[in-house]
Amino acid sequence: MPKVLFLTQRFPYPPNKGDKIRALNILEHLAQRYEVFLGCLNEDRQDSANLDWVTARGIKVYCGVSNLVQRLPQTVWSMINGEPLSIGYFRHQGLLRWAADVQKTQRPDLIYVFSSAMAQYVAKDRPSGTKLIMDFVDVDAVKWRQYAATKHPLISGLYALEARRLLAHDRGIAQIADASLFVSQAELDLFKTLAPEASSKVHAISNGVDTSYFAPGAYASPSPAAGRSIVFVGVMDYWPNVEAVRWFAKNVFPVVRKTCADVTFQIVGSSPSLAVRALAETPGVEVTGAVADIRPYLQNACVVVTPLRIARGIQNKVLEGMAMAKPLVTTPDALEGISARHNEHLLVANSAESFTQQVVRCLTEPELLKMGQRARAFVVENYSWSTQLKHLDAIIAHPSATPL
Repeated sequence: MPKVLFLTQRFPYPPNKGDKIRALNILEHLAQRYEVFLGCLNEDRQDSANLDWVTARGIKVYCGVSNLVQRLPQTVWSMINGEPLSIGYFRHQGLLRWAADVQKTQRPDLIYVFSSAMAQYVAKDRPSGTKLIMDFVDVDAVKWRQYAATKHPLISGLYALEARRLLAHDRGIAQIADASLFVSQAELDLFKTLAPEASSKVHAISNGVDTSYFAPGAYASPSPAAGRSIVFVGVMDYWPNVEAVRWFAKNVFPVVRKTCADVTFQIVGSSPSLAVRALAETPGVEVTGAVADIRPYLQNACVVVTPLRIARGIQNKVLEGMAMAKPLVTTPDALEGISARHNEHLLVANSAESFTQQVVRCLTEPELLKMGQRARAFVVENYSWSTQLKHLDAIIAHPSATPL
């Protein structure tokens, strides 16, 4: 059986974050075809359930454990040394040694790198004949540039520096990789404008959604709480998510409640920041923290919202809400890379006023339930993982072929 070295910045199970969802589905797909060596990092040691997931698939794994205190000096050194901060943040000496040993002794047929910071673990003299696939997912350099535009000048300068360094780093990786992947055509086109020398070796592989898992009625939902709910789902220490729910809670939700007094706003997701937890003091706002399963919240929702104003790539939360056949209101930024159409599959709003109007429509116009049904049909047809991963197989087989 051929061998693959799969490098990713986080242990991919359980799939409770956007990057882990993509990494997990690709890893499981490759595990059906390759003997897998998984190299990754984590801030906590894996519990037995997570390790059982690995061993059940015959995957050999090295998971380097390091916390923020250990990572901080390495990150500072990267800044001094002219590297992107993310290189130092994700550097782990044990993983470096393990990855080098796998490349030397196992001579993998394929190295799959998930996120550019993990490219540091690919040996400069990687085995002859070993294909290198670089999954950038998003153009992260542009995300740092967006952050820079919204922060205090002292922090803004640091973020702008990271954007420049990361772009230079990513261009160098794209040059040596056999193929580079992005999560959407929009991200691919953006990278081609920033790195035209790599244009012949870049491809778009979209995220998918498990439409059997995210399906109306797939979860035996408990009785809904009193009133009707507007739901946002996401990891709640991630700054774009924090900014999104704060904006919605301040600028949209109070106006919605003037028309629909019984409505609540549920912020569902792990690790809520102090700023997010403070929103629970707002009348009608509930902050759940980590939950065992997000599906009952989506299933009981009257409307799902994704009011992201900074977003890169494809938002899994949009696909999941659509798969659950829910009316969904989103910003244009959160819809990037998803070809769903306004008023047919979902509603798009680009201001507080228009967002409010569309949410009220979802709460007061029963016929919009049919839009949720169309949304699910659209996702099932266009965004299944099996469809996307067929494209990946073709790229691995012929990485120098004309980009898809």
